[in-house]
Amino acid sequence: MSVGVGQGEIDGRFIGGSLRGIFIMDNNIVFLHGFLTELRQVCTEEQLEDVIQKYSSKCENDEQLQKLIEDGAELCKDLISARSKLALMPDAQRIAMLTESERWELAETERLMLGNLFDYHFQPMVNTSDGSIYSYEALMRPKSELCPNPYHILKYADIMGRLNSIEFATFLNVLNMIDKNKEKFNGHRVFINSIPRTKLSNKQQRIVVELLMKHSETVVVELTEQAELEEDELDEIKERYHNMGVEIAIDDYGTGYSNVKNLLRYMPNFVKIDRSLLSNIQDNPKKRHFVREIIDFCHENEIIALAEGVETAEELREVILLGADLIQGFYTAPPSPEPVKEISHEIIQEMKRYRQEREDGKGQRIYSADSSERVQLDKLIKDDLQCLLVGTKGSGSVTVIGNPTIDTEVHIETVKGFKGTIVLDNVRLSNIKMRPCIDIADDSEVTLELCGENILKLGGIRVPESSKLTLAGDGDLRIDLKDVEYYGIGNDMKHRHGDLILKSKGQVMIRTHGRTGVGIGSGLGGKIVMSFGRYDFNMNGDIGIGVGAVYKDAEVSVDSCDISGEMLMATGSIFGSVNGSCKLDINMSSIIMAVSGREIVCLGTIAGDTAEIDLHDSNALLGMRGLRGSTIAAMEGNTKLKVERASLKITSGGQSVLALGGFSDDNEIVLNHVSADIKLDTAVENEKYTDPANYTINNGKFHLELNGKELS
Repeated sequence: MSVGVGQGEIDGRFIGGSLRGIFIMDNNIVFLHGFLTELRQVCTEEQLEDVIQKYSSKCENDEQLQKLIEDGAELCKDLISARSKLALMPDAQRIAMLTESERWELAETERLMLGNLFDYHFQPMVNTSDGSIYSYEALMRPKSELCPNPYHILKYADIMGRLNSIEFATFLNVLNMIDKNKEKFNGHRVFINSIPRTKLSNKQQRIVVELLMKHSETVVVELTEQAELEEDELDEIKERYHNMGVEIAIDDYGTGYSNVKNLLRYMPNFVKIDRSLLSNIQDNPKKRHFVREIIDFCHENEIIALAEGVETAEELREVILLGADLIQGFYTAPPSPEPVKEISHEIIQEMKRYRQEREDGKGQRIYSADSSERVQLDKLIKDDLQCLLVGTKGSGSVTVIGNPTIDTEVHIETVKGFKGTIVLDNVRLSNIKMRPCIDIADDSEVTLELCGENILKLGGIRVPESSKLTLAGDGDLRIDLKDVEYYGIGNDMKHRHGDLILKSKGQVMIRTHGRTGVGIGSGLGGKIVMSFGRYDFNMNGDIGIGVGAVYKDAEVSVDSCDISGEMLMATGSIFGSVNGSCKLDINMSSIIMAVSGREIVCLGTIAGDTAEIDLHDSNALLGMRGLRGSTIAAMEGNTKLKVERASLKITSGGQSVLALGGFSDDNEIVLNHVSADIKLDTAVENEKYTDPANYTINNGKFHLELNGKELS
């Protein structure tokens, strides 16, 4: 049929739109079919949560599908609850409540048990070290289309009170297969599932024990029951397998009865971490943290940790990096009727790469902390690790727990771009000379939250120019530095530091001894804001600054802080700069400091052009002694000092010492509502540098004593 261009375009759009609609509808039907199919297999709320998370993430922008998923979840919860109630009913009552299709399945299960119509497939468990096969798990495969999986068999055997028949058949069948086909298993272990609460007859028990003892070196019994055993029952099981020399494994760890308490009670040889904890683990920090804790516990107690149900490359990499010893899952190898000799070469190489990635970290003595993880420093010491790397899993919060009396020789680094919080809880960190204890990478925004007593030895906290550090919490921090060049919080002498926002409510103590350095700041400067908290400085060296910049301009804001301590420097300042200008804003704070040296100021700059200093609603008790210096000033430049509603007490002495303002006589000094008590002991003629025209004094008390004489 011939059509015009316009009509064709209209028909094309109509037909194309219709086809797209049909295509979308078909996709939704397939999507819902998969969702409902997986819901049918769900037995616990933990499994339900994983299914909901999986399918919700695939249709985040489709409100209708999301609503159907929510409805399906509610129905499944009701079904789980009903099954739980059903399990508590007497057998006859439970059977009476079955649907017609379930009755057919019940009859089919009875037929399978009577004829022992069960096959077994074997899924390998693989070493993470080299990809070699460590063992196999024997998995039941009913010879039935009506009851295709073990779940059906266990469900109806339980209803009939015949779980002991399944238990006996499983042991008998698998052990006979091992006995008759030893060469097929290549000497590897075989894991056999067991339901601990089932009771075999004396005759059945004798047969199973005889076979188990014959193959005790290769058989591992998996305990799969989802209910907690009484102490006497557990003791009987442990003693039975111990006497036979048979190892045991805890299956489905992380669900049901599997918790740390029971793990301590069982103390198995193997722990199989349940699939529900491993599904999409690479995207779930809470799962990673929990699984890491399980694996660490296993290793500390000489238990082999097995990751069960690994289905993707991402899951495989993650569990290997977390330290799992064995892997079992469809990704490495599916179950097969005959035990496979080895898994695919490609998967082996992939596992080796992931293992090497883990070993490289250990070789470099690096531990990568997960988001939301609580890192115990004593564990890092035990594993001989020296670097705690934060941020490899993206932003978040990491808590580091230690003991300030134990030197860990561990330092912390963040990855580039990390945005999050690092909580220091009673830690003691250290690093080699010229390296920081906490090294924040470029383009990062880090909150360092202090809890308890924390100590940094031989290195401080590096904050590059492109990053920001916020110091928070109510704990204390002590930084001890001893090197040719040093910095406490900030950056080295050749660089600027990033924004420093210091608002912790505890005490920050900085102890230094070296040639050149800064307590808080850097060589080339940057923004510093101090609010709240107590700061105590004890600094010794040739050239040094308490807070500010050594060589360039300094900008410092101080609010509601208590500052105390002493400095012994050839050239230095408490707040300010050595060679650059400075701008200081000090509000509602207390400063009690003593400074001595050759060329010194307390607040201001030694050789910079200007010092702009606002001191208001504060108290300052400053002691200074040196060859040449001034208490508050740009010693060789322009001083702009404004003091309001404050108390000043200055005691200074030395060959050439001034109180307020520098030696250039380029000073602008305003005192409003100030109580000033100044005592100078010096050979310099102060009148020469204190032109009354440069002073404005309003509503206050001003007392000056020069070389023992009071001056007006």
